[in-house]
Amino acid sequence: MTRRWATVAIGFAALMVTHVTAAQAPQSPPSGTAALFAGETRDARLLAMRAYVWGYPLVRAAQLRQNLTLPADPLRTRPPSSPGAAINRFGHAHELGSPKMRQGVAPNADTLYSLAWLDMAGGPYVLETPDFGSRYYAFQMGQADSSTQQSLGQRTHGHRLPPVFIQGPGQHHRVPAGMVEVRSDQRYMMVAGRTLVAGPSDIPAVTALQWRIRLRRLEDYAAKRDVLSPVTAQRVLASGNAVISPDMFLSMLGVILRDWRPSAADRPLVESFRRIGLSTQDGYRPERLTSAARAAALLGIGDGEAAVRQKTFSLGRNVHGWSINNQGSVFGDDYLLRAAVAMDQIYVLPKEEALYPNARLDSDGRVLDGRNSYELRFAKGEVPPVQFFWSVTIYHAQGLMVDNPIGRYAIGDRTPSLIRDADGGVRILLQNAPPGDLDTVNWLPAPAGPFMLMLRLYGPAAAAQAGRWTPPAIVRRSDPHPHS
Repeated sequence: MTRRWATVAIGFAALMVTHVTAAQAPQSPPSGTAALFAGETRDARLLAMRAYVWGYPLVRAAQLRQNLTLPADPLRTRPPSSPGAAINRFGHAHELGSPKMRQGVAPNADTLYSLAWLDMAGGPYVLETPDFGSRYYAFQMGQADSSTQQSLGQRTHGHRLPPVFIQGPGQHHRVPAGMVEVRSDQRYMMVAGRTLVAGPSDIPAVTALQWRIRLRRLEDYAAKRDVLSPVTAQRVLASGNAVISPDMFLSMLGVILRDWRPSAADRPLVESFRRIGLSTQDGYRPERLTSAARAAALLGIGDGEAAVRQKTFSLGRNVHGWSINNQGSVFGDDYLLRAAVAMDQIYVLPKEEALYPNARLDSDGRVLDGRNSYELRFAKGEVPPVQFFWSVTIYHAQGLMVDNPIGRYAIGDRTPSLIRDADGGVRILLQNAPPGDLDTVNWLPAPAGPFMLMLRLYGPAAAAQAGRWTPPAIVRRSDPHPHS
């Protein structure tokens, strides 16, 4: 049995698609995080299922780090749409999301990324940024388990972010006066900058801002040395571009565990994984298992994948055909939600910074298909309530942008000449066939087949964060050519 191991990073375009293969269909998994992780067990299959659910985000984050930092000089081999760079250094994307991005899933057409992966063993580091004026920007501080507690930028500090002091576990330096402190829980941390782009003609202005972002080790900053941080060696996971087995997943998780510092809450769980050959001291040692225990553990990986896949269909609330995660990027001990978000929307921003409702169904619960015609209407009072901006992006069912003759991949509050209804609402048409001239400006071209939508709210109002505002249903229209 083969299952697609989805890889999603909102806007990151340097990911791989891998698969997990299992020897037989998984058993019915316990329902929900509490049931799955309740009580102690010596059952190898259940332990492996727990290891998959707990460890999947760690593996995905490490794969993302590896793909975007290796080879050590990725600037020579990566396209302008990729923010890849050597570890401890910033890479910048200089193209917005488009159908040319064939490896990533769900790229955005709103911001350009500036990305750095830090090896905190060489830290602390100081991040310095330019004055962004009134332009929206944010720097996400992503932990190695795919969670994010801090996002700093226009929302938190206005036009100019103070120097950011980043230190890791076991580092207890005094935070210099005037700096903002960020702590990494583990050896590795992701810093992802997003800068709003008004359109293609605005890219050079954003590029100029990107090149003024600086990242230096504390000792170099203190000595006023304008040098790049040294590149450090990483433990390399198995190739992420091939079909992988459950045994390989356990091996990859074992590599990560050798650098992992379990929290007090996670320590008993991580210690229990010794019974399936996993430990922070030795990684994965399958030779220590009996043949029966090893076989059961491999089946448990399939069980875990099935549980995570099932959870991706309900990341929070399902309303009007939209799946909405109002918990954002802080998961606590909800390991199943953390894994499901890592599978479908890895490294989302905290809910105060952004929300990402996504839809695959229309108002009647039918799969969205571009051979039909649909209308998404934000009536007066229903337009997404945001401090900064909102957009609706359309994707193939697999999460890639839709190539179309007018080169439009998203519609939002910044779309030029967007037609508004008399009451101030907005009507967006979703279909493959070109509509009449009156609707072209508000037309978001769909593929001639199944598709999905992602609504992005940057700086969502309290009502959206709390779930008191939800997107309207997507309604199927009877006539795909109303003005022809």
